[in-house]
Amino acid sequence: MALDQKDKELAAIGASIGTGCLPCIEHHIPAGRDAGLTEPELAPAVEVADATHRIAAELLFGRSRELLHGAEAPASVPLQAEPTSRPDELVALGASVGANCHPLLEQHIAGALKQGLTASQVRSAIKMAEIVQQHAADITAGKAAAFIEAAGLNPAAVS
Repeated sequence: MALDQKDKELAAIGASIGTGCLPCIEHHIPAGRDAGLTEPELAPAVEVADATHRIAAELLFGRSRELLHGAEAPASVPLQAEPTSRPDELVALGASVGANCHPLLEQHIAGALKQGLTASQVRSAIKMAEIVQQHAADITAGKAAAFIEAAGLNPAAVS
């Protein structure tokens, strides 16, 4: 069974927040509404995505400090509590992809399967998050090019 549009939008909302892409979230929250997600479904989705994004950032900065100071990595990685629902796992999975956080990605793939998603549905959610992540990068690169042009800089000279 394929993911329905509501589920795809949950993964996309997670990825939008995971990547920190304002234009993406401005698109995917209304798209979630259009797909049938209600405010009581959207609000926790945003909270789960935010929590996942924050943990991913903590893991990244913790590892950066370890590398900077020559410390060894901790024996265990403090991951978030397991989401308790299928929608939460879809959002957390999207946010994990968006944030490029491999430990959380591993956790949420397992969690999604535990919540009853099929391997095909997990792949579909990851694909949706990948599309959002790439779109976020494209938007940012386009804005950077526009800012360079507006500043009167020769784009070829900037490289």
